[in-house]
Amino acid sequence: MMMGVKIKIKRIQKGFTQDELAKNTGISRYYLSALERGKANNPSIDVMKKIAEALEVSVQELFF
Repeated sequence: MMMGVKIKIKRIQKGFTQDELAKNTGISRYYLSALERGKANNPSIDVMKKIAEALEVSVQELFF
């Protein structure tokens, strides 16, 4: 499964909108949307950690 799909599924399971997850992680909603759609596919380690932490999963589960 693609990274973006995993992020989107976990975000929805946690009940977050893109805006809420973006605010919780400190990244822009535009960038989060691009990640979910597969338009951005090389997030930094810092971004990966922030998203995983906000979604309460491991970095490996979401990105590898």
